[in-house]
Amino acid sequence: MKNTRFITVFAVGSIIIGGLWFVPGLAGAHTSRGGMMGMGMMGQEEDMFEECEEMMEWVAEHKQQAGEALTQEDAVSIVENYLQETRNPNLTIGEIETGEDGDYLVEIVTKDGSLVDKLEVDRLMGWIHSIYAE
Repeated sequence: MKNTRFITVFAVGSIIIGGLWFVPGLAGAHTSRGGMMGMGMMGQEEDMFEECEEMMEWVAEHKQQAGEALTQEDAVSIVENYLQETRNPNLTIGEIETGEDGDYLVEIVTKDGSLVDKLEVDRLMGWIHSIYAE
């Protein structure tokens, strides 16, 4: 009887702990920093996440009500807002291109032109993610 309880408690605990790895942010699902060890200041990341959510809501209200896809200017505006939230004055927007699926690919570069990241901006919802994080 004790062995059965121990096995049950152990199995449930393992499932709960294992499930935490799938919670967004804990395993780096919404960041390019890769999990808890590379997250830096957690409060700052939470603020950035909240502001990105606000930005996505704005896009949804203004574009999706009309059934329109984002323009390239909209995509640039979203990435500019994201860069402002990083508070890194050395980052800027580089080349912008349209992918095969119609989404926008926006390069993030340093002031001297070195590539830092390449973000894909979803043309329908305005969601952004690094193409290297897939």
